[in-house]
Amino acid sequence: MLSLSCCPAPVLPGAYHQGVQMQQQQQYHGYMHQTSMSSVRSVTSPPHSRVYRALYDYAAQDHDEVSFRDGDVIINAQPIDEGWMYGTVQRTGKSGMLPANYVECCN
Repeated sequence: MLSLSCCPAPVLPGAYHQGVQMQQQQQYHGYMHQTSMSSVRSVTSPPHSRVYRALYDYAAQDHDEVSFRDGDVIINAQPIDEGWMYGTVQRTGKSGMLPANYVECCN
């Protein structure tokens, strides 16, 4: 069984529609796996979401991004694509996209 050292497959709210039975290949960290969208829907909270700590201040550049300060804890963080993540800033409770190179994995 394959395991990821730091970053799990992303699960984004609203990224799928109920009743859709579709197979999707996703590539993460050099390997391929198939995920049934119906099985993803049944997950209410990501089982392998990670906690990150901000290395720098970041000011959101768009409405779907989240601002944070150096030292802030980012919870429920998951990779979206190369260089971006989705997570919640624990201090503010706000969720959104954030640059992955501004944070480090804590767990």
